[in-house]
Amino acid sequence: MKQNYIGENIRIYRERAKFTQQQLADKVGVSWEMISRYERNQNSPFKKLHLLANALSISQSLLMERHVPTTYNSIPSRIPLFMHIPVSGRFYLHLTNYFYNCPEWMVKRDEKCFAIESSLVQSESQQFLLDGVLFISSNVPLNKGDYVLIKQDEGLHVLQYENQNTINVVGKVIAKETRY
Repeated sequence: MKQNYIGENIRIYRERAKFTQQQLADKVGVSWEMISRYERNQNSPFKKLHLLANALSISQSLLMERHVPTTYNSIPSRIPLFMHIPVSGRFYLHLTNYFYNCPEWMVKRDEKCFAIESSLVQSESQQFLLDGVLFISSNVPLNKGDYVLIKQDEGLHVLQYENQNTINVVGKVIAKETRY
């Protein structure tokens, strides 16, 4: 059985530690290409798992954890949670192994909405810089003044929607949950 989520976990914890692939590779004693192959699940990291965990200051079990308990599969208000920006820049269900339990009204409003860690987003508005989760919908109409998530300069930004140009709009911010 292939465990695709281990590579994703390596990437997530590397990005949280603010390491480049080269920096992590130097700590583990492999090339940056090998770290890339681990993250893309092209090579098995099992022989280096303890070194990876030590370099990232986490336990090995966190790298091996699926993060989606099977008991949550039947919860109707479970939505995809993105803890990193997918390489493709697209937020599809199959590109994450993380899920978030959200209020039922959110799923009723848009069953294809998703959540994203607010630390991945830049904004001029202080309310979006607080630690938490943003809930995004790409299936609701946009109105002038709505807050939207856009892909810009290889990053994500939240800003107020001003015109009809939707080329870089990922979706409308329908809610924000702040962690204290």
